Amino acid sequence: MGSSNADDTPTSATRRTHTAWVDVGARGSRAPKRGFSALSAFSANTLLIVACCVIFFLDGCLAKVPVQVSKWRVAAGQSQAWDDLHRAHVAMTLIAFPPGAHGVGKIFVWAGDLPPQIVLEIDPIAEADYQLVSPLRAWLQFTTAQAIMSFAPDGTVQGLQFWRFIGYGFLHFDLTHLAFNMVGLFVFGPIVEERFGRRRYLAVFSVSVVAGALLFLVLNALGIAVAGDSDIQIPGLLSSDPFTPLIGASGGVYGIILAAAWLAPEEEILLLYLIPMRIRVLALLLLALAVWALLSSSRNAGGEAAHLGGAIAGWWVARRPHVIDDFFDLFGRRISPRTARPLPIDGREVDRILDKADTLGLSALTERERAMLRAATEALRRHESDGR
Repeated sequence: MGSSNADDTPTSATRRTHTAWVDVGARGSRAPKRGFSALSAFSANTLLIVACCVIFFLDGCLAKVPVQVSKWRVAAGQSQAWDDLHRAHVAMTLIAFPPGAHGVGKIFVWAGDLPPQIVLEIDPIAEADYQLVSPLRAWLQFTTAQAIMSFAPDGTVQGLQFWRFIGYGFLHFDLTHLAFNMVGLFVFGPIVEERFGRRRYLAVFSVSVVAGALLFLVLNALGIAVAGDSDIQIPGLLSSDPFTPLIGASGGVYGIILAAAWLAPEEEILLLYLIPMRIRVLALLLLALAVWALLSSSRNAGGEAAHLGGAIAGWWVARRPHVIDDFFDLFGRRISPRTARPLPIDGREVDRILDKADTLGLSALTERERAMLRAATEALRRHESDGR
């Protein structure tokens, strides 16, 4: 069961020839589409687009709830009262005033459980901004305060809502935001899914979404640490407000675009259905625009951070597809042949596996790495047989 023979694994003597041929073959064609079973009638890309559209529709239909969108601002002369409330964990009174013309309302806090007629005659200790959003957005949007940690006025710890690292990727601000992201998935998603299969495609998208939130979080945390309570804008860092929301599938879309740029760099698309452009060139252009917008502290700097995080993750995973399989193997969930196609044979990946085998021995290889070597060997044999 655990044995292997020389016929199953390319030897070092054939390695150079094998690698050179595989590089040419990997760029030459794309795996053909295959039909899905009755339970898998649609591609993962299609299901992802449908899920985003359905959530967008529900987000617009549900009744609105208030969600805090700024940190607490202590009123002048109330610093001591705020510190006492924060440390003592005593009862407090919160009152929200209706949103103004820009859709932003204010929440005020007083110490103690006070009736409304008395509260309105006393100066509040602190205030914060809020917006009315659907329960879906309130539950899924990503903010540093909600996903990691924040403190209520009475000192209670809030946050630790880690599902937001992936949930925000299914929300969108408006129809234009949704349309741009769905067009990106529609154009580039099939390129990645045809090469990697359904489950690996979803893994690339998910990892990219999480990486987008992580980079947003890191830059936001650095902005808080450097700027403190001031409103200083530092190029490359995000607002120091930990309640700034992040929503949208853009991080995942950028990851898919960069994965497509690695798998089919010379394939052409029609930008805006007018301008022919290679995917590799488009990917570099999008990255340059995202970096420029982030460094210039544009209005969507947080979104650009998510774009960059997702792009980096998509590029990294596309170059190392075995990482996805190793992750599923770790939890005992092997990728089913019905839901995934063979990994694209990449000479650089084969070289990595051979180096690992030379250093650690064949027993150190995963089942997927062994399968890739067997597939590469069979491809080499067919190539040599056709040449005779």
